[in-house]
Amino acid sequence: MSQDQSKNKVAPRSTAEWVSLVVALLLLAGVVGIVISLWLNASDNQIQFEIELQPIYEQEGQFYLPIIIMNTSDKAAHVVTVEGKLTVEDKEEISTTTFDFVPPRSKVQSILIFSNNPKDAQVRVTSFQQP
Repeated sequence: MSQDQSKNKVAPRSTAEWVSLVVALLLLAGVVGIVISLWLNASDNQIQFEIELQPIYEQEGQFYLPIIIMNTSDKAAHVVTVEGKLTVEDKEEISTTTFDFVPPRSKVQSILIFSNNPKDAQVRVTSFQQP
């Protein structure tokens, strides 16, 4: 046999190399499977909120209306603005609050402040940003 032919021969793979190859292929297949699964099961639901009003209390002539905002979707919301509107004797009083971030399936709390008793106030989410 000449020197050129002996240089072209490849040594057979060792058991450790075969095991490493199989582990690497399994990991790659797992990552690809997870990515495909997430892509196929992507959540298309829209961001939705529920508002829960807490008991009103008064301090120094101001009325405080604690609220809990629940993000019931699987998506986060940013810069969520909540507005409380109260009409007393044909005058509208509006109190707003903003949440920087509301994670999916979570609750956040805040307090709206009014100069009149807000027992009949209408509270709603007026805007939010999607990430």
